[in-house]
Amino acid sequence: MATETFNLPRREDYTRIAAAIESQNDLLRGHFKAAGETVVKSWEGFRNLCRAGGIRTYYAVGDQLQCKRGDTTLIWDIVHIGDVEETGGNYVILQTHDCLPIDTMEFDSREAIFCAKTTLPAGTYHFTTVTSGTTDPNWTDSSKSGWTKSWQFTTTKDVPAGGQINFAKGMDWNTSLAPLGIATYSKPADTTALETVTLTEGTNGTDLATLGTVNHAQRVCYGYNRWSQSGLRQWLNSKAGAGTWWSPRNDFDRPEHYATWAGFMNDLDADFLAVVAKSNLITDINKISDAGGHETTQDYFFLPAMVNLNGGNNFYNNPGSDVQDIEDTVVWDYYTKFRRDGKTDTNVEQDDNRRKYKQGTSTEWPWWERSPDCGGACVVRRVSDGGRTWWSSFAYYWFGVAPACRIE
Repeated sequence: MATETFNLPRREDYTRIAAAIESQNDLLRGHFKAAGETVVKSWEGFRNLCRAGGIRTYYAVGDQLQCKRGDTTLIWDIVHIGDVEETGGNYVILQTHDCLPIDTMEFDSREAIFCAKTTLPAGTYHFTTVTSGTTDPNWTDSSKSGWTKSWQFTTTKDVPAGGQINFAKGMDWNTSLAPLGIATYSKPADTTALETVTLTEGTNGTDLATLGTVNHAQRVCYGYNRWSQSGLRQWLNSKAGAGTWWSPRNDFDRPEHYATWAGFMNDLDADFLAVVAKSNLITDINKISDAGGHETTQDYFFLPAMVNLNGGNNFYNNPGSDVQDIEDTVVWDYYTKFRRDGKTDTNVEQDDNRRKYKQGTSTEWPWWERSPDCGGACVVRRVSDGGRTWWSSFAYYWFGVAPACRIE
């Protein structure tokens, strides 16, 4: 009987073959980059490469892609490449390399004191803003602020159902409320008041709390830190034209200064928009005006959570606290493996990879995260100058915006 001999590859052969393939892939990647070309010629082709599970062959974290928004070219970094276990494909997270080159923006505007469920006839009313959950004496000590005092005002015009009662001027927690006055509006979108009247300490007239809900003091003073109801989330996910994207997310909502702009998605390249997938995002909720915990939203464009930026979990009070709530669990590779300083573990302090500028300038901007500082109703995490993630600011402050999206 003839003897057949089979020469099976040995382990070192497999290793050599794999190395040769990877070497060819490196050469291919280098060729495309040197030629100023991409492996695929369209966003649809990029998405198809994701679905085929081949993104890592030709692209890497830190590579940059471009699209147009009107006449502006937006530069996107690949900040994370993940696997879709159900399909064997990949997903890619893109984030703008720098802040959008338009303006700094508030996360959310200061809110109304009260929203009328039925018509409020002209007359005298009083209210006391809500301070539940707040332990800071700057809010609760009547000798330091007026937020726990009762205030009265008299209107000469009816406030229609759906109308709002607002302070007429901006305020801080440690200022007297009397000089602020009261402005009434026929609906949340209005920026021209029905009238402005004086405000004095007292309890004359009808208590607004008997007619509906009086808003939390922190939200009235500094805006609301809940991502699902933020102005930025609504703007980022709108295709509407100039001045038409804004609508109230809750009874107390007021228009942001960019309510007159077109929505972020309005003038983006159609072929790019066609491949952006909705992401399920987990975001913490404050435990002062709300019940704490977290919620899920579905968004095309979004701000990163603190954990995405390799900043650690979003503790309620500070990094040493035992009380925490965990948001998204994925740390994006751009902020770990792709590091200028070579570190690979969690970095809660300065990280140059987090530094962003107004696109096209040398002006460094702090920029918004979507994570709230859950110890208050009005404070949102931001990346500070120098790339620190733990810093927090009032929601109505203006900072840079560097959105992200997912292609799958």
